[in-house]
Amino acid sequence: MTSLHAALPPLKADLAGADGPSACPVPMTTLDQLPDGAAARVHAVLPATAAPDWPRWLAEIGFLPGEPVRLLSRAQPGGDPLVVRVGLSTFALRRAEAACIQVQVA
Repeated sequence: MTSLHAALPPLKADLAGADGPSACPVPMTTLDQLPDGAAARVHAVLPATAAPDWPRWLAEIGFLPGEPVRLLSRAQPGGDPLVVRVGLSTFALRRAEAACIQVQVA
């Protein structure tokens, strides 16, 4: 091994950083913030202050962590409701409902 190689730290340590290999940020947003046609995966469903029962209802219709989701379109004018596909089902969601769904951008 040359002296240059001996002076460099291992590559794995460079990539891992202080927080380990998962420290690289995954793009996260809410479903209502996706552009039309964008694909993502459901990360979590969070309750709205005024509607604490929405996470249960959204889970019942298929918005579960890990499920693929796509924002198909928005109504015009105003962009409400949103046409959303989760798994193999398509729904119209109000923007406030979609704002409760945290997604990882694909």
